[in-house]
Amino acid sequence: MVESRPASTRGVAELMADDELFGVKNAYYLGLYQQAISEALSTSVSSEAARVDSDFVRFMAYIAQGQQRMVLDEVGTGSPLGLQGVKLLATYVGASRETKDMVLMQLKEWLSDATALSNSHLVEAAAVIYCHEQDYKEALKYVHHTTLLSTMYLVVQIYIGMNRLDLAKKQLSLMQTQDDDATVTQLASAWVGMSEGGEKAQEALNTFQDLGEKYNMSPMLTNGMAMCNMALGRFDEAERLLQDTLSKSATDADTLANVVVCMSHLQKPQEQVARYTNQLRSVAPAHPWAQRYGEMEAAFDRSAMQMSG
Repeated sequence: MVESRPASTRGVAELMADDELFGVKNAYYLGLYQQAISEALSTSVSSEAARVDSDFVRFMAYIAQGQQRMVLDEVGTGSPLGLQGVKLLATYVGASRETKDMVLMQLKEWLSDATALSNSHLVEAAAVIYCHEQDYKEALKYVHHTTLLSTMYLVVQIYIGMNRLDLAKKQLSLMQTQDDDATVTQLASAWVGMSEGGEKAQEALNTFQDLGEKYNMSPMLTNGMAMCNMALGRFDEAERLLQDTLSKSATDADTLANVVVCMSHLQKPQEQVARYTNQLRSVAPAHPWAQRYGEMEAAFDRSAMQMSG
């Protein structure tokens, strides 16, 4: 996306693109995906570069909503490389293992071209795909040197996924030096704080809540608040937040996963926990939590068979 550098070193066109797409990008970062899509479709842009930037965010929002078909239908063979990258991501999500392997082969071919590595949209889409593969080393290979705040935020998330909180904190410090007030910097700070726990989890909770009050509350922000409450041992409050979110978005996969974890800690009846677990596996079988649960279930069944034999 548009690189964030000191204003004195940036051209007027870049500044205009940044300003005119603020609402689109901000909504996407906050998990307000429909708002991001609507704003992208209604915002007039001043350049082709801004149009591509806007389309990239809109397509990422479609994917976040589970509407991969919208991306596959709109991105043609003549579309810019960065949008071809997000089309690969749309093809990958929810696909068979054979199709995913074909996507990875195509991605590897494109990334072997040195000029393609300078395409921020392509490398961001690539990093997300490799994160889905849980190949964090490969994901970082393409994004860890970035100075774009949006991609730096992705790097923070990758480090958290790797359980490398030390590196996540270093990346966050770089973001804070560049723009401490940016939404992505605030979000990065909250996710790092939630992972640290203790007083930092309380600060993270306040940040998620402040962002929701300043803009609009999204399932992503509410889940962040719930996870902070769980980190602080407030499972009743976490469940209340999650149930409220489900009442508005009954098929949100992250919310369902967090409800299962929360209810298990609260020792709720097993049939209640199973109901949400089955719902998650039905609406989002590829969700990391659902996949891990399936793997553990299969391992348990194998052990039971061996013992019975």
